[in-house]
Order: sequence, then C-alpha cells, then structure tokens
Amino acid sequence: MDNEEKIPLVFVLHAYQPITQKEEVYNRIISKCYIPFLRNLLENPEIKITLNISGCLLEKFATSYPDVLHLIEEAILTKQLELMGSAFFHPILPLILKKDQRYQINKQKELTYNILGVNSSAFFPPELAISEEVIPQIINEGYKIILVPENINNLKIGGYYELEDGKSVFLIKRNKKLSNNIAFNLYNGNIDAATQDLRDQYNSQGCPVLLAMDLETFGEHHKKYYNFFFELSKFTKMNTLSKSIGEFPLNKRIKKFLTSSWSTSYQDLEDKIPLPLWNHPSNAIHQLQQSHIDFLERIREFIDNGKWFDDYQSSLYSCQFWWASRDWWSPELILTGLQLQRKSLVKMIDGLPKRSKQIIFNLSNDIIQRIIEIVEQKGEQYEDSIRYS
Repeated sequence: MDNEEKIPLVFVLHAYQPITQKEEVYNRIISKCYIPFLRNLLENPEIKITLNISGCLLEKFATSYPDVLHLIEEAILTKQLELMGSAFFHPILPLILKKDQRYQINKQKELTYNILGVNSSAFFPPELAISEEVIPQIINEGYKIILVPENINNLKIGGYYELEDGKSVFLIKRNKKLSNNIAFNLYNGNIDAATQDLRDQYNSQGCPVLLAMDLETFGEHHKKYYNFFFELSKFTKMNTLSKSIGEFPLNKRIKKFLTSSWSTSYQDLEDKIPLPLWNHPSNAIHQLQQSHIDFLERIREFIDNGKWFDDYQSSLYSCQFWWASRDWWSPELILTGLQLQRKSLVKMIDGLPKRSKQIIFNLSNDIIQRIIEIVEQKGEQYEDSIRYS
C-alpha cells in the first residue's frame, strides 16, 4: 500500500462546545483533544485541514485558553489550517428567524476576523442543518462554498445554487458513510480497512473524498484517537476545502433541494421530518421548547434591543433540543436550556411594570412546567429551579 498514490482527501473538522458548558468539561476536552491534536498537526506540515470553530468557543479560547488560540494561530500562519464560517451560538439555522440567522452568521464572521484576522470563503452550517431559506443569509456575508448533507438531492458531489439576483454558491456534499465510519470508530483502529474504503471511494467518484466530523472525535469521543487520524494521513494527501474546490465536479445547477442535516436519514426525509433531533413533530418536549422560544420572539417584538440581546441569541443554541431527541436524553441539559431562555426573558422585560412582568412569567411558567412534567414522567425528578415569582 505504501507504493500506491496517496488518496486526495478534504478533512473538515468542527469544534463546538455549548455556551452552557462546564469549566471542567472545557479543561478535559482541551487537554485530551484540542491541544494534542493541534500539536500533532503542527509537527506534520504536509497535512492541511479545514476547521470550523463555533464563535462562542473561539471567544472562550480568546478569553480563557490562550494556549489553544496560539496553536490555532500558528496553524493558520503555516497554511495548515483553513477556517470556515458558521453561526455564533450554534443554532439550527432553519429553525430560527432570518434576522437571527443574519445576526449570528455576521457575529461569527466579525469575531473570527477580530481575533484571528482571517475571513473565509467556506461556510459550515451547525449540524450541517440547511434549507433553501437560509442560503441568502449565507451568500450575503460573502461565502462561496457551503458544506451540506449528502441527502439534500440526488447529485453525487453537489453543484451550484443560484439566487434570483444572480448570486450563487457551491453546495458541496459530505461523504456520510465514510465520515461516520471514522467518527464512530467503526474501523476499530484498522488503518488498512479505512484506507481501502477511501481509495475505493476516490476511484469511484474521481475527485477528493470529503469527510466531516467533530474535532472532539479525536481524543474526547475516543481516547487518543488523534493517533488514528495522523496514521491515516500517511496514506492520504490532505488539502483544505478552498484549495481543493476546483477538483470537484460542481458544474451542475441545483434548482431545489431538501431541508436536511448530517443526522437526518433518508427515512426521516421520506417521513417529512427533516430535522428530527431538534424539531420532531411527535416529540412533545421539542414542541414545547419551540413554543417557549416563539413566546420570547413575540415579547421581543415589543421591546427595543438592549443588554439582553446576546442572551436571547445564545438561548437558541442547538444542544437543548438534541438532548431531548430520540437518540439522546439528558433532563439536566434540557432544563439548562430552559434556564438560558428564562435568563434572557428576565433581562428582556426588566423595564416593564411589575404586573406586566408577572403575567409574562406566568405564561412562561406554564410552558416550562409542562416540560418538567414530561421529564418527570420519563423517570426523573427535578426541583423547579428556574421558576420566578
């Protein structure tokens, strides 16, 4: 295998921790994943990757973890690391208002430039959740490439999507099967098997293989798994997405595509449930969580933007829904999301008369209590620590 030509590969990694993350978890992930991975990357200058860092995590690096930020800066200077844009607080973009999409995309872009001095041409939607309605907000911030799930349409690699005003963007697909094989350690450390699958895929499609997964895969999800990544790199030629884009056959025009995410199955799409881990119509908690956010949106329309605005934006983060999904369950993290929503509501209505505030709190409490009751029915008992009188 050593005598064979190296496999062209684009490796996209996604670094994200929620705004509510505990400090001890930050410390663990940084020491077990981010730092060893980035140090290994710098020791292998021939490896080039594309990385998305959610804005709230990049801000955390800048304020609390300068060692990580320094490694990122060095990898950018050596041209081993290309950054992608995204949405600052990691919301599911198709589930939030267009004006909030614009705000979060722009906030991430501005922070990345202010901290690292770089702009990007490529965009990573949180959870690769994408819909046609989101595209104009991404294009208008100057992005030329969007990484998308493979099941949005039947094109093999992707194509270009054009707006009515003539602006266009390349939609390039993640290889779901091979990405998941690596992300879930289905090769069980077998480099030969992984390499053979990558070579077969490359020979079949005739262009680089595009993989995308969480950066936390390599050291947090799987202990010292970065060793597998760097062993695999010996048999591949890794380049950044923007440098490789010309090697992909993206000459076909995409007129329409399905709303989807990297966790959405073909069966989900057949069932017309495009975002099942965050907005499943049969999931009572999801529907109540969204009802509470809708309630905040209605209140917000009558109140001028103020110091509460970023609290509101942060309360749109994806994890609170994910932990109430069919695949994952954490009452603590469901309620943590509600606490964040409630915190933004308290700040939002701080200047209102006492009676108005009480009416709003009562309406909010009704929704929150219904969520708590469902959580308790699932076998967990929690005190209502987020109720205000």
